[in-house]
Amino acid sequence: MFKIPMLGKMLGTPAPEASGKASAEPPPAPPGTGAPRKGMPEQLAQNLKTQGDAMIQYGARLLVMREMLCAMAVALPPDARASAQRQFRQRIDQLLSLTDDHVLPAEFHTALLAEVNYYLGELKQR
Repeated sequence: MFKIPMLGKMLGTPAPEASGKASAEPPPAPPGTGAPRKGMPEQLAQNLKTQGDAMIQYGARLLVMREMLCAMAVALPPDARASAQRQFRQRIDQLLSLTDDHVLPAEFHTALLAEVNYYLGELKQR
């Protein structure tokens, strides 16, 4: 049976030898005396927190971009808005044709169409 060396280190199990058998040596002691070793639940929690923080930051950036685009759309003269709306629809049609080749979750399509409708509404205002 194969063992993943990194997983073996995390769990404190011996790494396999070249022959495929586990070494008879005991696992090395964690660095520092009495220092607590991070277990799998703590590492998983840290990874989830890191990913959650990244998603929050990404969401904040998207909100800023959304508000900037809406402010710019409102400032456009009516003929420029109509042109932007036509070009936006064409680009969205191209984007949707690209997504036809890949199975994407319903949540993706729901979020995409909600954003498209939001921006089309902003372009129609005033």
